[in-house]
Amino acid sequence: MKTTEAQMTNSFVGEAPSLRLSVSLSFCLGLLWLLIFAVNTLAQSGRTPVSGRRTTVLHVLAQRTEDPNKPKPLLAGSGNQNEEQEKIVQRGVLELFDGGVQQKIEAFSPDPTPARIVVLMDNSLTLQADVAKLAAVPAAFAPEIYEGDKVMVIGYDLKPEIITDFTDVPKDLQNTKDLLRKTDQPKLFDALNVVMEDVLRPEVGFSKRVIVIVGDGLDRDSVIKFDEILSKLQNENITVYAIQVRDRTRGALRKDAPKAGDALRLLTDGTGGRIFKIEDDVKQSVKEICDELRNDRYQLTYFPDGINAINKRLLLLTTTDATLKLRYKGWHPPVKQ
Repeated sequence: MKTTEAQMTNSFVGEAPSLRLSVSLSFCLGLLWLLIFAVNTLAQSGRTPVSGRRTTVLHVLAQRTEDPNKPKPLLAGSGNQNEEQEKIVQRGVLELFDGGVQQKIEAFSPDPTPARIVVLMDNSLTLQADVAKLAAVPAAFAPEIYEGDKVMVIGYDLKPEIITDFTDVPKDLQNTKDLLRKTDQPKLFDALNVVMEDVLRPEVGFSKRVIVIVGDGLDRDSVIKFDEILSKLQNENITVYAIQVRDRTRGALRKDAPKAGDALRLLTDGTGGRIFKIEDDVKQSVKEICDELRNDRYQLTYFPDGINAINKRLLLLTTTDATLKLRYKGWHPPVKQ
């Protein structure tokens, strides 16, 4: 049977859309390949493309001091509402620098959410503090924690052991003395790693995850190195406080770790925490920790721009408000390649 000219024309017309679809598909696949190549190239250079930028959260302690130049109200109670409003820090008075590059602050707001606090107590034999003094620290949290806050108590020597699981029951925090013992050597860095991985990482839904170290900062032969555990804490936005005990080594140099006192200083400065002395009023120290976590904690968010993630990036947050005191982690650790 012969094929007419009209039939041949119709057959070619029917094949044309299929041909156009094939060409379009090939073109789209080519563009996709080029896009993937470009993204990989940028990632290897340590920079992130604008479309792939990730939001970075920085936890900030912002505390106001009294302005001596501001006149006090003549009538008691007048202007209280305005004063409370003025206490809230606005992002317009802040400037952020990440690795020396100024960043645009997307948001800066109070964080009233509850906290998860781990009291990590050195339980080793030669620590220069008795059991009663150590037990006074978790007991001091009992009347000070706010609604929704929970505290876990862990003691460590060669390995960490749970003394009290997360609780907000006062008697559980006040009765830890009989569960403490002093034995063996302190492996502080390994204990921090266990707390980080097994306790606080699963609590990632809470923005306030805090470790309070009670000890002198001495570590003996932990498997994990100091720089690695500090980087982990910084990457997870864990804040470290310390109730510092007198240094049993009297400032002796350490072969593969910072000196005991320097370890506590770097852990607290690097994560935005503070150091208190166990010789001071422990109840007052714990009260200050709880109060600033609930009343002075803010969340700052920004999209890092113009930074190189493979380098250590120092953070600088400045303010034009002379009545503000700011505290935050000292730097972003380098991203492993």
